[in-house]
Amino acid sequence: MKLFYSDASPYARCVRVVIRHLKIDGIDEIKTNPLANGEDLLEANPLGKIPCLQLNDGSSLYDSEVILRYLDTELGGGRLFGIRESNWVSESHFSLIKGMLDSAVALRQEQMREEEGKRSSFWTARFEQALLRGLQRIEQGGLMTTPQLSIHQICLACLLEYLDFRHADLKWRKVAPAVASWLADFKDFPALKMTQPD
Repeated sequence: MKLFYSDASPYARCVRVVIRHLKIDGIDEIKTNPLANGEDLLEANPLGKIPCLQLNDGSSLYDSEVILRYLDTELGGGRLFGIRESNWVSESHFSLIKGMLDSAVALRQEQMREEEGKRSSFWTARFEQALLRGLQRIEQGGLMTTPQLSIHQICLACLLEYLDFRHADLKWRKVAPAVASWLADFKDFPALKMTQPD
């Protein structure tokens, strides 16, 4: 199998953390710039997005949620997602974190619009507020403190470290101090350390 990924992508990092945590062998990780429109990536994923997991039969899985569910269900015994049909609240929590990842990446894209007048203060504020509101909800619900490691915790850690990596000026720790404290402890999770962006 081949995983097309970018070092800085929080979505790809979630997948790479899960691969290491579940000790899944046989996946070649191919560092890819999705904006370069490389032939191998476009053949695997016509959308040209990462992460993309190309299976041994030549078929491909994307987006990150599909890949995470596949790895957990087919190769990890369902340890991270649990039984999907019976826990809709947990599904909503996962959607919240995934939506926050979307907002963090969109905020970064908005910040990259360097030409004068191209950056939208409306969208910048909207993405920032969505992130802060989401973190307040996680703080209030104690989502990060579940006793058993979950996909929620892995994705949350990747999100928070992405905020530190790309949005250091977003003072998220002020609205979510318990989440910040949790991350300080979780930072030593081996698979997280192994996938630190450059």
